This record gives sequence, structure tokens and C-alpha cells, in this order.
Amino acid sequence: MKINSFKILLWAFALLLLAGCSMRPLSAGAFMEAYQSVNDSSKTVLGLSVTGMRAFTSNSEEPKMDSIGNHVYGVKDESVIDISVPIYHFIDHFAIGGGFQYFTPFVSLGVAFDHFGVMGWGTVAAGGISAMEQISPTEKLHVGLFQFASRSKSLVGCKEDNGDCGEFFGVAIDYFEFGGGTYLMYKTGFKWHLGAEFRYSYDIDYKANRFAFTLNLLGL
Repeated sequence: MKINSFKILLWAFALLLLAGCSMRPLSAGAFMEAYQSVNDSSKTVLGLSVTGMRAFTSNSEEPKMDSIGNHVYGVKDESVIDISVPIYHFIDHFAIGGGFQYFTPFVSLGVAFDHFGVMGWGTVAAGGISAMEQISPTEKLHVGLFQFASRSKSLVGCKEDNGDCGEFFGVAIDYFEFGGGTYLMYKTGFKWHLGAEFRYSYDIDYKANRFAFTLNLLGL
């Protein structure tokens, strides 16, 4: 059954009326490879990204509290796993897309060429932009660098002076991060594209270093 791309994208925009729990940067490599994946018969690409992240800080500053003042947050040893399902639809070099990062809906816009691309993404409470530069050592292998800035939203553990704060999934915090990384994508003979991506960013709000490693799978 052929997917109606327009209806899917309208659905993704409508879901932005919902509040998401978290949103972190999307894969730059997956976006660039989505452009490489399109052909005359299919302009829509579905992806799957699994990302493991670690954050830590060595400063001695007091952790921040929420607006009420009774929850204390720390990122001295934060571990997060994200699962993102993006859909990209291309009109020539212009891309419009959407998807989910866990249960958080997002939309994305961008432009892509063989060796350069720019992508932005957003939800109600978070968003960012990235720029990519790419080369092709072989016909099937693509390697790139990227830089990004993001206002991210993340669920972290919390505590009070007298014990746990009572939030089962943790508490959502906002922070601004900027950084960059590298990626590679490989085109298989089965209409699937596989890839890996590494990124580093610095969290300005919590003065934390954040590292992430992503595995990507794309298909028409």
C-alpha cells in the first residue's frame, strides 16, 4: 500500500499541539542520507535512529532547582537512550518531515545537496539547527561532519533534601547546547542504508559535557 506522504506530514504538524516530554538533536547523518536515498519513484524516506548519550560535569556548583524550588537536578552522571522515527519527504532539494522521538512528535525542514545540507527541527518546547558537510569516498559510502545548536528538553532524575521527589520518569529540564560530530552511512544492496554517528556538545545551562553515539537505519 502506497503511503500518502502529505497526510502523514499534516498529521505530524497536528501532533505539535501536544506537549512532548523530551526532545534532543536529530541525526544529521540520517537527514543527509535520506536525500541520497530518494529516486524518481519514491521521494519519501523512513528512518530509525537509536542513540545512547552520556552527560557529566566536574564543576562544584550547586545543581539547579525547578521554578518551585523543591527539586534538585544533577547531570554529573546522566545516561539516556533515545529512539527516533523520522520521515522525510523531498521536493527537489527541499525536505519537509516529521516523526517521533519516543512519544514526542516533531517536525523538520531542510535543504540537502550531495555535499552540503542544513536541517532544522522543532517541537512546542524545543528545537535546533544543524549544518552538514559530506564527501563520498565510494559510490556506496558517505562520510560527513556536522555542527549544531539546540534548545533541548530532557528527562532527568531529581531528588529533594529528604529523599526522592516522587516523579517516576524524572523531571523535564531545558538546556542550550552546541557542538558537532561526524557520521558515516553505507548503502546496502537491499534498498537499506545503514550508518553510525558520533557527536559532542557542551551544555551551557548546566555546564556539562554531552556525548552521543547513534545507529541509523533508512529505507524507502
